[in-house]
Amino acid sequence: MHSSETFTRRAQSGAAHRISLWLPPGTPPAGGWPAVYVLDAGAMFATVAEAVKRSGRRPDATGVGMAAVVGIAPCEPNEEGERLAVASRYRDYTFEASRRVEVETSGGGAAFLAFIADELVPELTRDYGLSHHHRMLFGHSLAGYFVLNALAQRPCVFTHYAAISPSVWWHPEALAERLEGLDRASAEGISGVLVAVGEWEGEPAPWLAGSPTLESVMQRRRERQMIGRARATAAQLTQKLGERRVQWRCFSEEDHASIVMIGIQRSLRLMFGA
Repeated sequence: MHSSETFTRRAQSGAAHRISLWLPPGTPPAGGWPAVYVLDAGAMFATVAEAVKRSGRRPDATGVGMAAVVGIAPCEPNEEGERLAVASRYRDYTFEASRRVEVETSGGGAAFLAFIADELVPELTRDYGLSHHHRMLFGHSLAGYFVLNALAQRPCVFTHYAAISPSVWWHPEALAERLEGLDRASAEGISGVLVAVGEWEGEPAPWLAGSPTLESVMQRRRERQMIGRARATAAQLTQKLGERRVQWRCFSEEDHASIVMIGIQRSLRLMFGA
């Protein structure tokens, strides 16, 4: 079956989420289709689905097979012209307030994770015949921070985790403490983790030369330490899970936004063991 559909699911917490689902054509493999669960679906779902469609046709050339793609987005209206619901991201992707930025609502990550782990994944696995043993959670930026926290707290829900340019700066101490609670037994079902950043998340990209915003951009980056904090998180994960299961990548000539495309492809390769 080859289909794409969108529907709404309301979590036990009361929050409504828009779910997008794409299933590959043809007969699923034994055990069901592998599945990629994509956060920030308003901005990411179509891109990830297209990546799977293109790369999955030639696994011999790409290292990527066919997989179902599940997008998760809030039902709240976005700001005009925006595909990311900023307020909902602060609510759903964080587990505590940050000392580095003040927002109106934060700390709803536990409820959002419970919705994904206890409601959405079991429903879709059952109703669409998705694999019980081959699924990945993908997130970029603040969603990447959520991915790392989900790994720490519910390590057995997904077999693969991809945190692309994760906003570890939100509360690095809380994340590190949660990851410290991981042990080999609780994380036995994890097959692979990718933590990735772009080199120009630390240094100014060439196109910023002479920009009037350069100093403010670099000040924010010095405060957030994207590369250093992501690297430290990957090192902690490696200590907990072993080198075989953790990949750390700093992609050359990529920035916080441009890393998304290469991050998607590398995450899919990780999922299919390439």
